[in-house]
Amino acid sequence: MGENGPDAIGSDRAVTVKSILFGLLGILFTSGLAGFHDGSITAYPPMIGTHMPVAGYFFFFLVALGWNLVCSRLLPALVLRPKELMVVMGLTLMGCYPPTSGLCRYFQRQIMLPWYWLGTGYNTEWAKQGLNYLPANLFPDPAPVMKDGVLQLDDHVYRGFFMGLAHGTQNISLAGVPWGAWLHPLLYWGPLIFLMSLCVMGLSLLVHRQWAHHEQLGYPVAQVATAFFARKTGKGVPDVFRSPLFWWSFTPLMLLFLLEYLHLWFPASVPGIQAIMPNAKSWSVALTSKLPILMKTPGGLWWSLGNQTVFFSVVGLAYFVSTEISLTMGLSGILLACASIWFFMVTGTPLGDNDVTTMRGGAYIGYALILLYTGRNYYWATFRKALSARHVADANEAATVMAARIVILSFAGFVTVLTLMGLDWLIALNFALLLMLLFLVFTRIICETGIPYMQAGWWPSTLLVTLFGPAAIGPGPLVFISYIGSILCQDPRECLMPYAATAIKIADDAKTKISRIFWVLVGGMAAALVVAFVLSTWSMYNYGGLSPTDGYSSGTVPKMVFDGAASQISDLQDTGRLTQSAASHGLAKLSLLSPNRAAMGYLFAGLGAVIAFSLFRFRFKWFPLHPVLFLVWGAWPTAGCWSSFLIGWGVKELVVRFGGGRVYQNLKPLFIGLIAGELVATGASVLFEIIFYVVTGHPTHKSFGIMPG
Repeated sequence: MGENGPDAIGSDRAVTVKSILFGLLGILFTSGLAGFHDGSITAYPPMIGTHMPVAGYFFFFLVALGWNLVCSRLLPALVLRPKELMVVMGLTLMGCYPPTSGLCRYFQRQIMLPWYWLGTGYNTEWAKQGLNYLPANLFPDPAPVMKDGVLQLDDHVYRGFFMGLAHGTQNISLAGVPWGAWLHPLLYWGPLIFLMSLCVMGLSLLVHRQWAHHEQLGYPVAQVATAFFARKTGKGVPDVFRSPLFWWSFTPLMLLFLLEYLHLWFPASVPGIQAIMPNAKSWSVALTSKLPILMKTPGGLWWSLGNQTVFFSVVGLAYFVSTEISLTMGLSGILLACASIWFFMVTGTPLGDNDVTTMRGGAYIGYALILLYTGRNYYWATFRKALSARHVADANEAATVMAARIVILSFAGFVTVLTLMGLDWLIALNFALLLMLLFLVFTRIICETGIPYMQAGWWPSTLLVTLFGPAAIGPGPLVFISYIGSILCQDPRECLMPYAATAIKIADDAKTKISRIFWVLVGGMAAALVVAFVLSTWSMYNYGGLSPTDGYSSGTVPKMVFDGAASQISDLQDTGRLTQSAASHGLAKLSLLSPNRAAMGYLFAGLGAVIAFSLFRFRFKWFPLHPVLFLVWGAWPTAGCWSSFLIGWGVKELVVRFGGGRVYQNLKPLFIGLIAGELVATGASVLFEIIFYVVTGHPTHKSFGIMPG
């Protein structure tokens, strides 16, 4: 049929038996397999890894192209229509949140593995300055105890988790996991995680109307996702897959990546990309030999300026981003290098990694203030209606009012659960505010720049210590907020809110009732949490929580959290403030405020820079740089992607300047093909890894790194 037929994007039903079943299948594929793949087979490439998740998009690619292509020929009634595909994509994105870095990569390990490292004698100070400050009811029964200086651990519950309960090739069943030991701690952890997740989903819906309609934000990742299901004709395959331009970019990339993957298996017989086309994918320039002062820049910046990998997915996404954003992202590393060199020449001191991280934390606060300012009328009106009992007639407005009520109630519930778990209410409130601020601005970065892989690099616990000082926080809360933060936001590369924002945007573009889709997504999120927890816990009890492929989550994070807290508590003890700090509660803590003056300087520098650049943009339309610069510079993802953004910016500028808007629109399938090429090639390699492991019982040990992350 034509555009006005039942297959047009605006006319078919979204929530159907087909869409829910395929969405649940997507959740099972992502939440069910990602933890096992990344923890037991290989950590790279990860199944999820970014906010353009490999497994999620690969699964959707198979459904939208493979399933629909077959069914359109054989069983037309089973073809998934555009709105149904939108629901499948949204639910699959929900499944990408909890299985690995979003939650379960750290959740179970942070509960269990600190006891392993304490038992090995790594740092016995933990017993009195770390773990002893955490309530026993947060850990599986029977909770570990120190008796006569010896750590008492249950062999089945704890040591079984450390080393695994499987015997040779004989795995334990789901019933073999000691679920009963986890029931008590899950009474605390379950509501905490669900309320946090519900709050960020409500926040995604709350800001959507302001960002998508009032500010006309680009949502590049959502644009690409929409292209994979949009269809104007009656054929079963989405329109983009019928565009020759899509295949002109997709096919050569797939052949090139197939050659590279074969090279990993047969290096002597099959040449790799670097041998056939040197510098086409990766290049290196010895900048430091010409400019030794670059060694004074933070971290690995000097290295990233002279060594880059071209990511075709980022080049493709940059085509969908405004030119000032892609230019700013492309120049981020260069501008930080210039600022660092200037700082060194003026002060004689190199700008350190921690200094840039603190600046970035301040920039997040500054950008949050700008977002509140630009949307002040919208947010004020929405919350005023949310706190009243009056009925809202307009459907879109009713959805945002509902979102505001969800945010208020779930945020209050989240803070309440934190206090029930033992955290002082004042610290709980400020920690929760900073956590939501991190997720909000982080999501804005993804929605505005399109960068698929991002890291904040700062944590609410460290920023809270900077603002309050260790004495005002207290010894117990110092441990608690570091510990909670290491579970909830240690690695936001897969945090929930950007997935929710993308899903809500594609639902809006599909002209569906957003409030209804929102509750479908909430149900998918809850199902994903259950699936991810059950199957990742089963995997860890089989093969051991001490992952052979992920030493960061198994060793670095458990040690780092308690090492830092123990050091701060020791400082309080040495300065004679420990007793007073431990005894203060609530507002009494404000009398002990002692902000870190040096760190506050960098924090205000980041905050001020964001506000200054925002004012320049408000006042001068020609100003070429965006304040997102200060949110991303110094972060590892932008250090690895800046050249790809510059290429995308240059290509788009040439297209728009010499071809105009019509040519720009017509060429979109070409760049979607670039993105799909990297996604599908990586997804196919992941699927092959899983099949190979199931058949042979051991991993391939091939690292296929063609995407960022």
